[in-house]
Amino acid sequence: MIDPIEIVLIHQLLGRYGHLIDAHDWDAFGELFVEDASIDYRSSTGRIERSGRDAIVEWFRGVAHPAAHHVTNIVVADEPDADGRVAVHSKFLAPYTRAEHETKRLYGGDYHDLVVRTDGGWRFVFKQCLPLWNLAVVVDDTAPERRLTF
Repeated sequence: MIDPIEIVLIHQLLGRYGHLIDAHDWDAFGELFVEDASIDYRSSTGRIERSGRDAIVEWFRGVAHPAAHHVTNIVVADEPDADGRVAVHSKFLAPYTRAEHETKRLYGGDYHDLVVRTDGGWRFVFKQCLPLWNLAVVVDDTAPERRLTF
C-alpha cells in the first residue's frame, strides 16, 4: 500500500503540472518529468507522441494553450508496479477563453499517467491525454437595452 503522504505528493505533482504550464515556466515544467519520459496526447487535430524531457518541453512551448489547466478526480493506484511506477488517473478541464481563442470552449477528458519516486520527488514517466468532450460557448457581449431590477 502506498503511504498517504506519498499520495499527497503525487497529487502535488499533478497540480504543479497545470500551474507551471499556465505560468509558462518551462524550466520548472521540465523538472516534472524523468529524463526519458514520454507523452501521448490526442486531440481533434491528431496524435502527438514525444519521448525525452527536452522534446516534451519543446512541444509544450509551441502549443496554443488554454487559459488554465485544471486537474481533478485524481485516483492513485494502491501499489506500484515491479519497476516502482505508480498509475494515476485523473480528469482535466481546460477553458479556451482568451481573446486569441477563435472559438470559446471548454475542453475535457482523462489523463492516464505513470509516475515514479526519484531523489527529486515524484516525476512523470509517462503522461497520456485523452480528450473526451468539447463544449463550444457562445459569448454575447452586447449590452442589454435596459437594466432590469427587481
